[in-house]
Amino acid sequence: MNRHMLCTLVSICIGLTQVTSVWSAHEERENQARARSASKLGILDEFNRSITSHTLKIGETELKYTATATSITVNDKQSRPMGQIFYVAYTAKPQDGQSRPLTFVFNGGPGAASAYLHLGALGPRRVVFNADGSVPPMPARIADNAKSWLAFTDLVFVDPVGTGYSREIKQGKKGNQGKEANQNSWHSKNAPSSSKAWGVEEDTQSLSHFIRAYLTIENRWLSPIYLVGESYGGFRVARLSKRLQTNFNIAPSGLILISPVLDFSFIWGNERSLWPWVALLPSYAAVAAHHERSDQIHYKADNPRASLGEVERIALSDFLSGLATGTFSGNWLDQTSRLTSLDNDTLRRWVGRVPPARFTKVLLADRHRVLSLYDGSIVSIDPEPASHLLTGRDLYLDRLNVPMTTAFNSYIQEQLHFRTDLPYLLLNNDVFDSWNWRSGIRGRQGFVEAASDLKQAMSLHPDMRVLIMHGVFDLVTPYYASEIIIKQMALDPQISKNVQLKVYHGGHMPYLQERTFHHMYEDTARFYKSLP
Repeated sequence: MNRHMLCTLVSICIGLTQVTSVWSAHEERENQARARSASKLGILDEFNRSITSHTLKIGETELKYTATATSITVNDKQSRPMGQIFYVAYTAKPQDGQSRPLTFVFNGGPGAASAYLHLGALGPRRVVFNADGSVPPMPARIADNAKSWLAFTDLVFVDPVGTGYSREIKQGKKGNQGKEANQNSWHSKNAPSSSKAWGVEEDTQSLSHFIRAYLTIENRWLSPIYLVGESYGGFRVARLSKRLQTNFNIAPSGLILISPVLDFSFIWGNERSLWPWVALLPSYAAVAAHHERSDQIHYKADNPRASLGEVERIALSDFLSGLATGTFSGNWLDQTSRLTSLDNDTLRRWVGRVPPARFTKVLLADRHRVLSLYDGSIVSIDPEPASHLLTGRDLYLDRLNVPMTTAFNSYIQEQLHFRTDLPYLLLNNDVFDSWNWRSGIRGRQGFVEAASDLKQAMSLHPDMRVLIMHGVFDLVTPYYASEIIIKQMALDPQISKNVQLKVYHGGHMPYLQERTFHHMYEDTARFYKSLP
């Protein structure tokens, strides 16, 4: 289905729609000047732009901040308009006269908008979930977020092309951005290679251009720059950390990767692969212990890795050796069975490589319950108890998407006063189905990876710090994959200390667990304070 952004003109004075409350004349003049400058560059959506002012109470302090919702147009390699990237930016006045850090935030997919991190953890307003991360009854509730990262950094939540309100711009017959072509700028599954933005390399390029454009529009070139990405967004951030330095002369001060995938060979395996199954074993053991199906480890919610040291050792020794040899001699199958609660017959049938779609079905099969791939601690009614594998979409993710979508639609209209007729695409499966993975592969075979980019970026900028955060129950991008990859990167001793790996009680979106939400905020605040 092809659609383009239909602009709602609330008022047109100087070609800029502004919604302001209690705005000083000096601030208004600054914003108008920036908008005029951006309009001359032809990159800012001058017709659909909302600016509002707000206050957030953090402890005993009231933080005054500005929210800006609009789009920036990015160009392709031929300098032709390729897409409009929608974003919501939160900025506050510095208290000490120094420039506040500026953080660009991305979710993953590919095909996910930034609302998960925006309204789940980082932004000044947050969707309310149950303490264990499960979804409460509808309708969704939004509350002030006293643990917003806005306390220590300005935030720009970015929706890549094809997600949120961001759309691709297709050229008209004469190469111009015609109205008809612009309105019909959506792609279907029948045209997987037609998008100029849906691919590993294409995505990195368009988001690099977006960051450069934003720094120019807002005059933030001298601000400390941070990048935050979740899941595939972590992959994005690792690639961007190199591209921004080598092609755009932008050196990030720090990266935060939440549930990242750094090398797809560690999560997409086959019957002969080794690393995906080694990476999953500690998370399988943690999930089994959480549901009291295994008594082999004493699980500690406040320090999951302290519970899993022996499991990690087994994963890299007996279990890895058993997978590699393909034999059932020794006791590695018995060890695996005790740790994961999988019976020996199942392990033998799968030769130790039991996929998450099987594990999440069988662990609580006697109760007709199924686990979430995104958070193995979350339990749902199994609609297909006779099936041996989890089929279709993840029930927890589908349920989670409802309050996220409804809350964002309400928030963007009622509190940020942004108006559009476009649907907000929280998770666009067309993007994933049409993704050009080969554009990111060096050579003609293999899986895409970003560990090499991250290593080069850290070597180019030895002061750059990296914080990697994972949930222990995540069966989509397991934490142990990042642990192994960090070791295999063989970082120079000068920069190896710049990488931290934190593992929390939770799943793919660990911040949805209330206790982890607070721990992640505290660890992140320390991370920002530790950097110059």
